[in-house]
Amino acid sequence: MYPVPAFAPETHVTKQQWNYLLRLDVYIKVRTLRNKKHKHLGVLLGMSVLLAACSTSSTNNQELFGYVPPKTKDVSQAFIADAATNTPFSFIAAPNELLIAYFGYTHCPDLCPTTLVNIKNAKKKMGELAARVDLAMITVDPNRDTKDVLPRYLASLSDRFHALIPSSTSELRDAEELFQTSSSVTVTGDKVEVVHSGTAYVIDDKGMVVVEWPFGIDANSMAHDLTVLLNKKVKTT
Repeated sequence: MYPVPAFAPETHVTKQQWNYLLRLDVYIKVRTLRNKKHKHLGVLLGMSVLLAACSTSSTNNQELFGYVPPKTKDVSQAFIADAATNTPFSFIAAPNELLIAYFGYTHCPDLCPTTLVNIKNAKKKMGELAARVDLAMITVDPNRDTKDVLPRYLASLSDRFHALIPSSTSELRDAEELFQTSSSVTVTGDKVEVVHSGTAYVIDDKGMVVVEWPFGIDANSMAHDLTVLLNKKVKTT
């Protein structure tokens, strides 16, 4: 079993504050729909600073810093076409591994690159354990995120990934329903406005969401959660 490292010196937020971030995620969707310029980054950064300023470190090193759904969320029946193989990809991690799923798009100016870079940095902090963490990004903007675009985008951010491009709107909506998320794309002339959640989902080898990371969670917290969850798999194997 790998030790759970103390990922310092970044400050972690409490579960109550992450619950607040989840509510903020809903607020972002509403705000973005009203403000058709996708300028919510300033609001997010401001909230992140306020939360960090009043946050406290966990006294229990085994506690997850992400949000653990109170009700089991099974996403094993969600399927999205993999750009590399053109076959349906199922949201089930390989045995004794974890899969991070994220709904986003390559033209995203803030949420997507910030979250994906944090995931990349988290894996750097995990040593050998990082080899047991997979990543799948589902584009919510398939008209622009083609088989040439999405894989190249992810290759610049991760050494291991699945570029998932829905073959139809219904395929995307079916997956979003299981993850309990949503997105929308509005085209007005030559302008494309996209609304999507900023949450990343960590899935186990049974297809269950074991923890959710709202936008703003730092790389240290991600690395901590992944390490704790992978260590638990070693104990139960």
